[in-house]
Amino acid sequence: MGISNRVTNENNNCQMRKEKRLCYIQPCDSTILKTVKIPKGKTCQPTFQLFKAEKFVFSGCSSTQSYKPTFCGICLDKRCCVPNKSKMITIQFDCPGEGSFKWKMLWITSCVCQRNCRDPGDIFSELKIL
Repeated sequence: MGISNRVTNENNNCQMRKEKRLCYIQPCDSTILKTVKIPKGKTCQPTFQLFKAEKFVFSGCSSTQSYKPTFCGICLDKRCCVPNKSKMITIQFDCPGEGSFKWKMLWITSCVCQRNCRDPGDIFSELKIL
């Protein structure tokens, strides 16, 4: 899980604002990707989900609910799958002995597999360090 930052003026006053949100594009555990089933006759599985819902952990705090997020999948050819459609949800976290807080989170609803990938299979290959 990571944090996404952006500057936007999408508000009633058209004022520039900084927004932060949690994002969880793909699990870090590479063994999970090996369990993704690609349908017979296809070369890609654009999305996949974990087998069971899990609580999110952020800064030592746990989400109050369990979630089963959708992740971008994999291809057998040189394509990579990236988020295509998403929405924002609010996640509440409880911290042991410290209270609770809420964070907005990018929730992937669909992914698309495309050919313009620098490093096939690495969804982060297009990111640049600022």
